[in-house]
Amino acid sequence: MKIVRRLGVMVLLLGALGFVAAPAWADPTGSKNSLTFPASCNGTTVLFVVNSANGQGSGAQNNTTAPFAPAHVVGSNDVFHPTAFDLTFSFTPAGGSTFSFPDTSTMKNAKTPVTCKIDFSQTDSQGNTFAIAGTAAGFFS
Repeated sequence: MKIVRRLGVMVLLLGALGFVAAPAWADPTGSKNSLTFPASCNGTTVLFVVNSANGQGSGAQNNTTAPFAPAHVVGSNDVFHPTAFDLTFSFTPAGGSTFSFPDTSTMKNAKTPVTCKIDFSQTDSQGNTFAIAGTAAGFFS
């Protein structure tokens, strides 16, 4: 009886340890306002997902000092924290002219050991095209 009880306790402990140690895999690819795109970071291709509805952003649009939105690396627990942008965002409505705007935001005292190159475009079912091109510097955690 003691052996069965000890074995049961061990199974519960190992199960709890496995639950606690399981990776989060919390990239928000299914979120309503998420965007998934590839980037080349210091020569390594990664797939990022960002959620534009998380209340964070560069602060450039509203002159605040809000932190830059992090990008989750799809399929891992890694998170890219951008600290400097040199990007151009473009939107071309179906049959219309392209609208573009640059983002060259940089955090003060930016920690930027990694530079990611982005060249991505996506066209929706109505024929509207959204594009991002340039670089984002920052760090992974």
